[in-house]
Formats: sequence, structure tokens, C-alpha cells
Amino acid sequence: MLIFLLIFTVGIAAGFINTRAGGGSILVLPVLILAGMPSPVANATNRVAILMQNITATNRFHKHGKLQVKPVIHIMIAAVIGAIIGSFFAVKVDSVLFDKILGFIFIFILVMMLRPKSKKERKSLPKWLEFLIFIAVGFYGGFIQAGVGFIFLATLNLIEKYDLVHANAVKTFIVMCYTLFAVIIFALSGKILWLHGLVLACGNSLGAYLGVKAAVKKGEKVVKIVLSIAIAIACLKLFGVFKLLGM
Repeated sequence: MLIFLLIFTVGIAAGFINTRAGGGSILVLPVLILAGMPSPVANATNRVAILMQNITATNRFHKHGKLQVKPVIHIMIAAVIGAIIGSFFAVKVDSVLFDKILGFIFIFILVMMLRPKSKKERKSLPKWLEFLIFIAVGFYGGFIQAGVGFIFLATLNLIEKYDLVHANAVKTFIVMCYTLFAVIIFALSGKILWLHGLVLACGNSLGAYLGVKAAVKKGEKVVKIVLSIAIAIACLKLFGVFKLLGM
């Protein structure tokens, strides 16, 4: 019962963080592994919560008028294609090397998102190039998921003309769409622990509900603050600083 209570509580925090910025899975996966799951099983089980969280968040963003689906259909389709391929390639990787690479990616994303915005009008990319970019982003989401929120926010902020609140809304919709296929693939592979996943999903959904409400009310400035804190904590973990400090 203590393990399930811990999973539920971490799910609330992860759902809140994911709908405000991203990186909730970096918090969840160590807890699931602590609960005795092998890392591939933890990676698969987490997708149940991600799906439920983003269904809740997408519904809330839509009700608040922050999500328009039609303009992003092409990048949603691209991300789904990439995620399906990525899910099939979701095998155990060298975690030490992966953590370092991911840490540098997070730092780059933070710098790009906090940069002063150019006053020059950004030129729109061709649809085919956007399609290829989001296939790659979707592949990463299907393969690992952890940190994909940062990547989506940065990509949407750089390529599309969205502020971070609207980018968050689009992100939740796209992640919801491709995670449905990822859950099916992981379920067919027998790697999902459903009871743990559903408990986590309840926590994530509650956190997502609270996170969307706060994001819409507080706006882009607070999203940037939460995003910065989340990335900083993630990098400290990925570069092993917590381990050096005995945490």
C-alpha cells in the first residue's frame, strides 16, 4: 500500500509538471524502478499514466480555448508515425551514456527557450520539413518519453508561432495521440503492469487537471519558471550530482 501511495503521489507531481512544462517522467521512472520494476517495464507502465494525463489535459486546454486542432493535424500525424516506430525500437539502452546526452539536450533546450525573442518575423518552414522534424520528435517520444515535453515545447516554440501556454496545449494533444499507439504496442509486448499503471494514471490525471488550471491562469512567465526549475533538477540527476551528494 505504501508503494501505491508513493506512486499516486508522484503521479500528481508528474502530471502537474508535465502540463506546466515537462520532465515528469524523469521523476516517475526512478520511483517505478524503486518499486521493483525493470527499466523497460517501468518505461512501458508509465505510458498508461501519460495517456490518461494527456486526455485530461487536452480536454481542459480545449475548454479554456487554448487548443485548436486543425492547424496541427500534419505534425500530429508525423509524431504518431515516429512514435510507432520508436515504440518498436524501445529496447534497453546504455543508461549512463543516455543520461549524459539527455542532460546536454535539456541544457540546450533551456537556453533556446529562455533566449530573447527576435523582433524579426520568423519565416514558416515548409510543411514537409515540419513533418520530418516531428517524425523525429515522435520517434524519441515513442522510444523513451522522458523529457519529450521539453523537446516538444522547444520545437513548437521555434517552428510554430506559439507562446508556451499554447505550445503546452498542442503538446498535450499530440502526446495523447501517439501515446495511445505506444500503449497498444507495449501492452501487446506484455511489459505493462496495469495495476501500478492505473494508480499512477489517477495521480497524473489529478496533477494534469491542476497544472492546466495554473498554466492558463498564470500564463507564459510562470510556465518558463517551472520549466527552468524542472530542467535544472533533471540535469542534476542526469549528470549524477544527486548521487555524488548521497541523495
